[in-house]
Amino acid sequence: MKNFVIALILLILIIAFTIVNSVIITNIADKLIQMVNGDINQLEDYWQEKYYYISISTHSAVLEEADIAISDMRAYLETESYEDYNAAKKRFLNAVDEIKTGEMAVLYNIF
Repeated sequence: MKNFVIALILLILIIAFTIVNSVIITNIADKLIQMVNGDINQLEDYWQEKYYYISISTHSAVLEEADIAISDMRAYLETESYEDYNAAKKRFLNAVDEIKTGEMAVLYNIF
């Protein structure tokens, strides 16, 4: 009985950690989506500030894709290539959406 109680407590802790992680990542992703139409410097600063939290539970390929998209956004904005800037912004939004979707606490992600 003692082992069952310990296992149940550990299971509850794991579920709680997963839910908290999902909420944190979802909030960060929502903020990134809101900031994408604003100042690129603020977006980059916020991305760098929250990168560690996102990298704990997200696949590195998605993070790298978002990093490259932000760098491209800055370069295209500086060269006034707005079509390419919008394409890079779309890539960044797709990466953030993938991060958000991958971390949502839904039954599909469990299995």
